[in-house]
Amino acid sequence: MIINVGDTIKGNHGRTGEIINIGIATEVNDVAAENDTALNAKTYDTDLGYKGAVTYTNEQGGTYWCYFDQIEDNLTEKEKSDVDVQINLENEWWK
Repeated sequence: MIINVGDTIKGNHGRTGEIINIGIATEVNDVAAENDTALNAKTYDTDLGYKGAVTYTNEQGGTYWCYFDQIEDNLTEKEKSDVDVQINLENEWWK
């Protein structure tokens, strides 16, 4: 799953929110990408399997984090996909 800063995700804790940081670990013992050596990214494909975490905020102002493998869904990408399907249906109205 591709995630981007600014995307809305759903974590496995049932929380949803907008990604404000994507941290990629560069050391074996830094699974949450908290060390100074961790990298920050604007986009990341979780299929790459790196260790790290995202920080995200919700509409109520809460700030949370979760590991990459705890992200259940990228709601922004799902919304884009749903819009693409609808556009394709509208463009094929003659069929």
